[in-house]
Formats: sequence, C-alpha cells, structure tokens
Amino acid sequence: MKRRDGRSVDQKTLEEIRIRAVQRVQSGESPEVVIQTLRLSRSCIYTSLAHYGYGGWDALKTARLTGRLLKLKAVQKRWLYRTITGKSPLRCRLEFASWTREMIGSPPWEKIRLRLSLASITRLLRQLRLSCQRPLGRAWEQDAKQVRR
Repeated sequence: MKRRDGRSVDQKTLEEIRIRAVQRVQSGESPEVVIQTLRLSRSCIYTSLAHYGYGGWDALKTARLTGRLLKLKAVQKRWLYRTITGKSPLRCRLEFASWTREMIGSPPWEKIRLRLSLASITRLLRQLRLSCQRPLGRAWEQDAKQVRR
C-alpha cells in the first residue's frame, strides 16, 4: 500500500489530526500507539506535543500560509493581456509579427518596468489563459529547393 504523507492533505485536516493525536496522548494512550494508528511519523507527534506544551491548543492550529509577493499587480496584468491580445508586436516597435515569450519578458515598455524569467512568463500566460500558438502550415511562398539546400 502506498503511504500518504501530509503534503497530500489540506491544512485543516492536518490541524485536526494534530489535535486528535495530542488529545489521545493526554487521555493516557502511548505516543507509540498513536503513531501506529494515525500513521504519523515519530517527529510529527512529538513536535505536536511540544507545541501544545508551549502554546496550548492554539499552537496546534494551522498558521496562515503566505506565499511570495506578486511581482505584477492586477492593473499591469490587465494591461499586458490587452496588449498581447489586441496589438501586434510590430505596433509595439518589435521586429517580429507574432508574440514570443522573449518579447514579453524583456520588452521596452515603460508601463511595466519589470523583467520576468521565461518560466514566470509561461506561468503568467497560463494565468491569463493564453497559450503558445504555432502556425498551422508553412508559408505558401516558400521555395522547396532552397529549404532542402
């Protein structure tokens, strides 16, 4: 049987498991038995007991999860979306007729004043529900002999 760990469970469930584990130990059950029945790691239960000892029940509650601050504000994202979907790169004084991630990442735009990595641009395009598009076919004026050469 595949063993599940805390990364696959939401924070409220983990909080409830910690509280139940401490309650069971307080009611007289051995920590080793609680580890076996709840399938916790040894360090997890003893950490929960230590937190409870220092701060009570509030110490077992899940802290608010914070992530990294966003680089782009909502206004900047809207402007970027409108620019990509509504304008040609040629109108923005860029040399290619289709948008590329490189163009979006290092544009000479004064409004954003921000450099993004290619991975961040890919994530941003996914958030904006935009996808990379490729031409469906080849150019009709393409010379087959020159292409082979």
